[in-house]
Amino acid sequence: MTHTLVIGGGIAGLSAAWALATDREVVLLEREAMLATHSSARNAQIWLPIDDDRSTGPLAVRSAQLWTQLLGSEPRWLKRCGAVAIVTADRQAAAVRGARRGGVTAAPIDRARLRELAPEVADLPGGAVALEVNGAGVFEPSVMMDTLAAACRARGVNMQTRANVVALELHGAEISGVRLADGTSIRADEVVLAAGAWASALAETIARPVDLVPYRRHLVLLEAQRASPSIVWNFAEPSEVYWRSESGGVLVSPCDQVASEPCLPVTDPCALEHLAERLAHIAPDLCQAPVRTSWACLRTFAPDRELVLGQDPAISGLAWFAGLGGRGMTIGLAGGELLATAMRGEPHPLLAGMRVGRSV
Repeated sequence: MTHTLVIGGGIAGLSAAWALATDREVVLLEREAMLATHSSARNAQIWLPIDDDRSTGPLAVRSAQLWTQLLGSEPRWLKRCGAVAIVTADRQAAAVRGARRGGVTAAPIDRARLRELAPEVADLPGGAVALEVNGAGVFEPSVMMDTLAAACRARGVNMQTRANVVALELHGAEISGVRLADGTSIRADEVVLAAGAWASALAETIARPVDLVPYRRHLVLLEAQRASPSIVWNFAEPSEVYWRSESGGVLVSPCDQVASEPCLPVTDPCALEHLAERLAHIAPDLCQAPVRTSWACLRTFAPDRELVLGQDPAISGLAWFAGLGGRGMTIGLAGGELLATAMRGEPHPLLAGMRVGRSV
């Protein structure tokens, strides 16, 4: 049986391991003491698959099916509370189209309906329209990740934490395994890079350049009350911001993105000023709310913002599942299934746009 190492114990790594374990001997290596401690656990928990790109819609629809199969019922992992998406008029058609592909619906609403769904919105940005997104919601990452980890174990995946991979190892132009921080080498027939922000740095250890950049984003929990459960996301640049109700307060993000080294990011005090600027016109009442807590997370992107998924064309035995860009919990489970399809040499219409090395 093929011996496969999966590097990374977040949503990408667990999804890949689960999908591959049906016909492979899979070992998953996670650098931290626990699984899912980085982006998979530090996100806003928002299910809003309205991106008008190649992969988000179909992978979100399939992921929802798989999560419901794993957990037995949808309410165990997703509360569909709906959302308001604010977009510029020229992006309205794309958002409606993206929503349809993602298994939700989006339709324009008037000011009266906007006041019902998001009374804190004082005014829309110039040239913007508000869309009501039915089917959007808030997911439960801890339940999802615990269930997925259990499903991996049930399929025989050997999951090792505190296994800090520092380098890939080659034999000629073929992958031969990995080296850990303690100097231990682990041999394998295949290696899957599903290490999030660390994926590109690990590839550099074998001089394999793939352009993936981690970006820091802040989340802030405000001491504020809302009358509506709907998520609100203003996509209209240059003042992108989103918020939703959370734990008796309001969880907000200024949608900042600053290039970062792979790490557990610390918060930047300037992010609060940035947030206040973005809320000032669209939801000024939220600007006055005290901050309960804040944190930062990393989202990793390829230049074209598509997934990097599939077999590496230059290194035999190396595969990639990276560049999820903050969409991991929405598309990751189906992405793992798609990766397994690619590694088995089976065709799929989505794979062409995700080919490794397209931007090198």
